[in-house]
Amino acid sequence: MSLGPEHPPGRASELADRFGTPLYVFDGQMLGASARAFRGAWGDGASVAFSMKCNPLMGVVARLHQDGCWAEVASGFEYRAARRAGVPASQIVFNGPLKHDEEIRRALAEGATLILDGVEQIDAAARFAADAGARSRIGLRLTPPDRIGADRFGFTPAEASSAAERLSSAGLAVGGVHVHLGAYQLGPPAESGPPIHAVTVEYPVPVSRLTDAAAHAVEVADAIAAREFLDLGGGWPAAGPCLEEYVQAVRAVLAGDARQLILEPGRALVRDAGWLLTRVVARRSDGSLVVDAGVTHAPCVLWKRSPVTAAEPRGGAVRPTDIYGPLCLQHDVLARGAPLPPGESGDLIWVGQAGAYAIAQASPFIHLRPGAVLLEGATATLLRARETDDEALGVQAEPLLVGRNGVPVSA
Repeated sequence: MSLGPEHPPGRASELADRFGTPLYVFDGQMLGASARAFRGAWGDGASVAFSMKCNPLMGVVARLHQDGCWAEVASGFEYRAARRAGVPASQIVFNGPLKHDEEIRRALAEGATLILDGVEQIDAAARFAADAGARSRIGLRLTPPDRIGADRFGFTPAEASSAAERLSSAGLAVGGVHVHLGAYQLGPPAESGPPIHAVTVEYPVPVSRLTDAAAHAVEVADAIAAREFLDLGGGWPAAGPCLEEYVQAVRAVLAGDARQLILEPGRALVRDAGWLLTRVVARRSDGSLVVDAGVTHAPCVLWKRSPVTAAEPRGGAVRPTDIYGPLCLQHDVLARGAPLPPGESGDLIWVGQAGAYAIAQASPFIHLRPGAVLLEGATATLLRARETDDEALGVQAEPLLVGRNGVPVSA
């Protein structure tokens, strides 16, 4: 049986006994197969850069790199993590609205593809032009054509032209352009309610938006003489019939274009190759269970319905079951109405589609963050140990208590 979000790996009891729960579990063979299939769909001339913001584990980055993926990073931290994971700078695309001067200088010196966003980054790159290595490449992030005037990211065509002139005067040529649509969009603020109500999620990004973005990228790249690459960002579906439709549509727009094509998939490569293994700690009713993992361990469940599977099903009729986490919050719910057999304290449950935007956005709110393992056949490798008190508390000073004599003493 092929693995997938509804067919998680076996060995739940073994993994739980060895590593504890909650536990992130990734399947290396699935990661590799996803990478090869996605790259194969686009064919020669395209480079696939895994979007690390959806899962920054160095073990996952290294596993995808084994099957030909670059890394797309959105911060200096992610850049450093990618380098430590073994990705050469020449195969890193450095995005993001915040790049410190030293990070820009390092990326230029090491030969990364540096995507600049905003006049501040243009000025910084110009200052470090003398440090640029022979293999470094500069790209400009463009505002999506349907978001001009409503998006904080990227340059308009006129702004891109001015930015290219500024860089040229410093001795830096613009080699390409980048446009990223993304699954999350910010709409007009609601008259009432929390700000999150203005956010919409659309994944995968509609193919029409991506083809329009591709045409826009070609037009701007031609106008500013950026002849090396076109980066169309992320939002792509996983390999399969749906992706084939996207590939054909985009290739039709790019017909005859000789520039290197860069894609930045995230979810498409890792979402279905990761699970969160959690243990039932209490049964509140026949259709209500409490587990040891919460929404802080898998924030992605707040945006989508993740498949939930009993690791070792008991007998009895399947019934709609609510799965609550351990936080002191009413909204700490991993799933509502999940079709599960009767459960008891101690049972193990798999939460699927946890490969993307789970471990990346997890926090030590009330409970510490879980460990993570990579499965390769019969081998389970620890990618990250369970968080400890010292790691969570970091470099905080110990609180001081005042003794009876008024002298502060360490707690």
